[in-house]
Amino acid sequence: MRYLILLLTSLSIFAVHADQTTHCQKGEAVRLIAVVYPQGGELPCEVQYRKEGNTEVLWRASNEAGYCEQKAAEFAERQRSWGWQCVSTASGADKPQPTP
Repeated sequence: MRYLILLLTSLSIFAVHADQTTHCQKGEAVRLIAVVYPQGGELPCEVQYRKEGNTEVLWRASNEAGYCEQKAAEFAERQRSWGWQCVSTASGADKPQPTP
């Protein structure tokens, strides 16, 4: 239950429309990877990464639909390979879904 509360609280940091967010945790450390649509549509998009209270944009796309989603998934997989436990959510999802 504590993990779910932490997840939901952490997801609220992305006030801009985020369609997909991945919450990664290793011990007490938390990382968030979000696909954000600044204008509310499919494009442009950006992949934001939040670590230790700082957010940076890792990738942006203006012309290629699906690019940000692909890069976010690849980066989440890299986090897993480093020993992080990651859970992805999509807007409109009833509950967090573990990603393979």
